[in-house]
Amino acid sequence: MADIVPAGLALPTRTLEPGQVLYESDRDASSLYVVDYGVLKAVVPTSLGRDRIADLYGPGDVLGLAVLDGGRHAETVVAVHDSSLTPIDPQQAMNDRKVREYVMRSMARQLRRSREMLDEAEMPVGARVTRAFLRLSAQFGQPADEQDGMIKLPLALTHEDLADLTGSSRVTITRILGELRNEGALQGTRGVYVAHPRGLERATDEYVMQVL
Repeated sequence: MADIVPAGLALPTRTLEPGQVLYESDRDASSLYVVDYGVLKAVVPTSLGRDRIADLYGPGDVLGLAVLDGGRHAETVVAVHDSSLTPIDPQQAMNDRKVREYVMRSMARQLRRSREMLDEAEMPVGARVTRAFLRLSAQFGQPADEQDGMIKLPLALTHEDLADLTGSSRVTITRILGELRNEGALQGTRGVYVAHPRGLERATDEYVMQVL
């Protein structure tokens, strides 16, 4: 991330293996982090005592934003894939115009994703799942077949992860993924999903229409 973070601002790189924690919720925030590569998830507890995945982060995202107001982390961040992050001193970052503007843009992207997830909360669970795959396709997707518009999602997300991301259950996720495969909207499994965006959009409409 040398094009984002000047060498004079970057602290020693943090590397994480899948399952390792970058920081925990309710701990004092001390640094900003720019994701160099990898995928990480933000986990927050719910009032029902189960964890919820609040967001997924990839290359270029900025984490640890609670440090900007001197607060504590609201989420626990855990690596999903092998990941590398560049820590930045927050005071120095805010004094560098280029870095400051980059952090603000990253905050805007995260707020937009949070708003989308909030809007989806009232949708039937099938639509929440399809919308999640559409969002992940835009964020992490790689072209799989230009002719058919298929998108490859190299994400090691378990059915439990997808349930935590959509506020559902593992059993329900298994059923919905089966339906999406039968409809041709989704292929593959954990590690590499292949999504058909138009098929996911049609499936979203169908799930919504079922409850109208």
